[in-house]
Amino acid sequence: MRNDECEIRNINNKAINCHPEALEGRPYSIKPWILVPRLRYHDNYFKFAITLILTFVFSINLNANTLTVCETCNYKTIQSALTAANAHDTIEVSKGIYKESPLLIKKPITLKGIENPTLDGESKDHVIDIFSDGVKIEGFIISNGGISDIHEFAGIHAENVKDCNFKNNTLENNAYGIYLAKVEHCNLESNTSVGNAVNEVSGGNGIHLWSCNHINVLKNKTSKHRDGIYLEFSSDLVIEDNYSSESIRYGLHFMFSSGNKFYRNHFVYNSTGVAIMYSKNIEVKENFFEKSKDANSYGILLKDITDSEFVNNVFRENTIGITADNATRNKFISNQFLQNGWAFNMMGNCEFNKVTGNNFIGNVFDLSTNTRENLNTYEKNFWDAYKGFDLDRDGNGDKPYLPVRFFSYWVNIYPFLMVLFQSPVIEFLEIAERAFPVMTPVELKDKYPQMKKFAL
Repeated sequence: MRNDECEIRNINNKAINCHPEALEGRPYSIKPWILVPRLRYHDNYFKFAITLILTFVFSINLNANTLTVCETCNYKTIQSALTAANAHDTIEVSKGIYKESPLLIKKPITLKGIENPTLDGESKDHVIDIFSDGVKIEGFIISNGGISDIHEFAGIHAENVKDCNFKNNTLENNAYGIYLAKVEHCNLESNTSVGNAVNEVSGGNGIHLWSCNHINVLKNKTSKHRDGIYLEFSSDLVIEDNYSSESIRYGLHFMFSSGNKFYRNHFVYNSTGVAIMYSKNIEVKENFFEKSKDANSYGILLKDITDSEFVNNVFRENTIGITADNATRNKFISNQFLQNGWAFNMMGNCEFNKVTGNNFIGNVFDLSTNTRENLNTYEKNFWDAYKGFDLDRDGNGDKPYLPVRFFSYWVNIYPFLMVLFQSPVIEFLEIAERAFPVMTPVELKDKYPQMKKFAL
């Protein structure tokens, strides 16, 4: 059959074969949507292929079964149900305590807890160990994972898999709550992990992602771990609406993990809220960093960070709100720095950062640095310590503001000088330096300090 042949239908819906040029002068109308190319192969073969494909696709769900585990059921253990289950089956586990550690999952199934059954690992291994794509786990109390100096045992452990979903689980007394390695396209949502960390060496992390991509970490709660959430070599992550508290080290800690988004998380009462290291293209927006009050505690610690954005965050009652070390081309916009010791510590090796539209209220020191040079931009921030006027009423202070105080500059270089804080000698030197600045970085200034705080 030639390529230029076609099929049309006349007004009686009868098929007619013709050449395209033969259509002219026909006594009936030909509409474009009924002019179709002839199939090169027989219609029956085409219809058979389509039917076979559709049958395969829909049979996956149509053949899925639900197996029930309980004391009086055919399946009295979860592992026996896993052995009997086919791919894509659902296993419903009734309320009770199940001691089957490690629970090995080697096929794509849904494991669903009814009335929060407990999986007790008896402190000897992973409680659940996953070796298959497409695994869903929901509604369990997962407790007592193994304790080891050489193995990283977890409540839920998965490696080299994809398309997993862990939701509404409570993880208790595990070194690591959820541990994922080389995992892609996974969703961790509304889980709670309470760890057993005593120190940094023996403790593990609440949610641990190593070499993972396209993971959503949503609405989880972690506490009493070494790090609440830990990321390494992991990209394209969305970390949203999580609550991390009482971490031995960091509420969130990540290294070598670029292109990630952190929105509306709450970090409170951690040794340090968040540590972001050796990464770029990070979005940190609408988060809360609060009450990290140890001697060397930070809301955020930035180390070797480039081309990232920190927008609409709140830093409240931390020893230091932000410390930036070797941070380059970052934007700090519309943040709130409230009642911190040091609001912002920008080290001398930081370049081309922009700090604008922020509120600095009630901090002991608004800004500190360890160099008299300045390669960053500070403009249009509100500083509650600013005492200038706005005679032309344009909203900007008439006189630039120098936010680095004499004492904050020297104590950043020599921390032991903090014992002199609020001494009469320091107060005298502060007054003298404001009148005749010779030691503080005079080029570090906000040329347009705002007269009114921002309603952020």
